[in-house]
Amino acid sequence: MKVSKDENLTEFLLEVKEKMAQIVNSKDPDIASINAYIFKHPGKLIRSKIIQIFGSHLGIKKVKMLELATASELIHLSTLIHDDIIDEADLRRGNETIIKKWGLKQALLYGDYLYTKTFSTLNSLDNQKIAKRLIDCAEELIEGEFIQIKYHQQDVPSLSNYMEIVDKKTGALFKGMLECIGLELNFNTNRLLKLGELGREFGFAFQLNDDLADFQEERITGKESFKDLSEGKYTYPIISSIKNMPELEQKNLIYAIDSKNYDFVYKKLAEFEGFKSTRQARDSSVQKCIKYSKDLIGLDDSEFVTEYLTTLLKA
Repeated sequence: MKVSKDENLTEFLLEVKEKMAQIVNSKDPDIASINAYIFKHPGKLIRSKIIQIFGSHLGIKKVKMLELATASELIHLSTLIHDDIIDEADLRRGNETIIKKWGLKQALLYGDYLYTKTFSTLNSLDNQKIAKRLIDCAEELIEGEFIQIKYHQQDVPSLSNYMEIVDKKTGALFKGMLECIGLELNFNTNRLLKLGELGREFGFAFQLNDDLADFQEERITGKESFKDLSEGKYTYPIISSIKNMPELEQKNLIYAIDSKNYDFVYKKLAEFEGFKSTRQARDSSVQKCIKYSKDLIGLDDSEFVTEYLTTLLKA
C-alpha cells in the first residue's frame, strides 16, 4: 500500500473537524458560542493523525477512519474540559480555558454536553464492538483522573504510580482507538494485541515528551513553560530526579517548586539526570512503537510511519 501523503492527511483532518462541528452543533447561543471558540483553536488532532496514518496503511475504509477519529477526538476534548476544571487552569496551549472564559457552571455543563454528544455518536456506529471499546476508553480516562487526584494528595508519587496515571489518562485512548482499527478489520488476537501495545507505548512516549516540553520555551513547543509545575503536578523528570537525591536536596527541590523558583528546579533536574532519564524512557517507548509498526504494516511501508513517530515524539 502506498505511503500516506501529507495532503491526504491534511484533507482528512479538515473532515474530522467538520464532522466534530456537525455533531456538537447547537441552537443554544451559549453552547454555540463555546463551540465557535473551541473550533477556532482545535489543537493538533494527534489522535486523528495516528488513526489516518495507521488506518490507511492497514486498509481500513476512509469513512470508518473518519468515524473513529471523530469519536476519539470528542472523547479527548470532553476530558480536556473537565481536566481544566479540576486543575482550575487558566490557559491551554496559550488560549483561555473554558472555565476561565465562561466560568465553572458553564464549563461543567459544556463538558457534560460534549459527553452526551460523544456517546450518542458511539451508539450510532455500525460496529458496536468499536463503540464498546471506546466507551471503555472513556471510563479509563475518568479512572485515571481519580488516580491522579489520589496520588496528588501524596508528597511525591512513585514512578510506578505516575506511569499508572499515564497509562490511564494518555495511553488508554491511543491503545483503544488503534485496537478499534483491528476490530473493524477483524484482526486476530495477536495483531490486536500488537495494535494495543503500539498505542500504549505511543501514549507513554507522547506523555514523557510533553513532560519534557514543560521545561522548554513555549515558542519551541507550543506549550506554556512550567505549566505542569505551576499546577503542582509532579511529572517524570521531577519524580526520577527526586529518587536520586539526598533527603536535603529533595526538600530544597520541593521548596523551589512551591515557591516557583523554576530556574533552580531546572538546574537540579539537569544535575540529577531527571531530563536524561525521561528522554531514555521516552526513546525506549519510541523504539517499541517503531518495532510494532514494522510488524504490523511491513518493512516496505514503515519508513513514513517511522519518520513521523520519531519527529512527533522527539520534539
